[in-house]
Amino acid sequence: MRFKTQLAMRLGEWFGTDEHGRHRHVVVPVRPDWTGPESIFGYEDALGKSVSGAPVWFVPEPFEFVLRAANDPEHPYLLILDEMNLAHVERYFSDFLSGVESRRPILPDLVFDQPSRQWVLRDVEQRQPLPQNLFVVGTVNVDETTYMFSPKVLDRASTFEFRVTSNELDAELQRPIAAPAGEDQRVRAFASLAESDDWQREHPHPARAEIVSTLREAHVILAGANQEFGHRTLYEILRFCAFFAATGDTDADTPLDLAMMQKVLPKVHGSRRRVEPVLTKLDSLAVGAGPAPRLPITHHKIVRMIESVRANQFVSFAE
Repeated sequence: MRFKTQLAMRLGEWFGTDEHGRHRHVVVPVRPDWTGPESIFGYEDALGKSVSGAPVWFVPEPFEFVLRAANDPEHPYLLILDEMNLAHVERYFSDFLSGVESRRPILPDLVFDQPSRQWVLRDVEQRQPLPQNLFVVGTVNVDETTYMFSPKVLDRASTFEFRVTSNELDAELQRPIAAPAGEDQRVRAFASLAESDDWQREHPHPARAEIVSTLREAHVILAGANQEFGHRTLYEILRFCAFFAATGDTDADTPLDLAMMQKVLPKVHGSRRRVEPVLTKLDSLAVGAGPAPRLPITHHKIVRMIESVRANQFVSFAE
C-alpha cells in the first residue's frame, strides 16, 4: 500500500474504533468496472425477499460504512477510496458529490433486518442526507491506466500533491506502523467542528481581510483565462485558514500557501497560449516583494507548471 493511502489510514486510526471494536475507517479499492452509483450506494435487489415484504437492498462495503457513520453521528468516520481514478469518478461518485453540494437527502432509508441478515427499505419514498461526520479521502496516481479528474470534481475537493526529493530517500525507513487512537473527547470535537458550518465566521483568522484581498487578486488573474473560482472555494479556504489559526499558528501566508495549492492551482489547465500568462501573474503574487517567496510551496509548483507548459505546450495541475 502506498504512502498516500498509509497517510490517510493514520488519520483513520486516530479516529479509533466503535463500541463493537470496528475501526472508524475503511479502505475500499476502486475497481475499473465501477460504472455507476451502485458501486457506492448499492441497489434494490429484485431477487431478495424479506419477512416483512419490504424491498431488499444490496449494500456494498462503502455504503455499509456510510450507514455506520450515520448511526454514530458524534464520532468522525473516514472512507478511503484507494486508486480513485481507475474508473471515471463522475460515473460512480456523482450522486455523492451532489449530496455534498446540495445537502439534500440522497440515501435510501434502510434498516438492517436481524432475522434475515438483510438490509431492507424502511420507507420507499423517504431519503436520508449524507452524514456530516463522514470524511472521504481518495488516493490517485496519474498514468496511462487512469482517468483525469474533471474541473467540477476538483472544485469540490482539496487536492494534495506528494513528491519525494532525492535527499529524502532513506535506506533506514521501515514500513509505517499504526497510529494510536485519539482521546475520545478530541475525536468527538473533530466531528463536532465538521458539523458547524459557521465556525469560521465566529472564529475568523486574525488576518482574514489580508487573505481575502490576496484571493481576490488571484481571482482577477484566473478570470483572464475563464478559470476563476467561486464562493464555495472562498468559503472553504477561509474555513481552512480559521482552523489553521486555531492550532496556534496565526501567520497568514502559511495557510494561504497551502490553500492555493489545494484549491486554486488545480483549476489551472490548458494550452501554453492560455495558461502561461496566468501562471506568470500567479507566480508574481506568490513571490511577493520580499527576498524570499511569500508563498513558497505555491511558487515552486508554479515554476514546475511553467516549465511543463513550455516543454509540452499544455499543462494541468498533475503536470
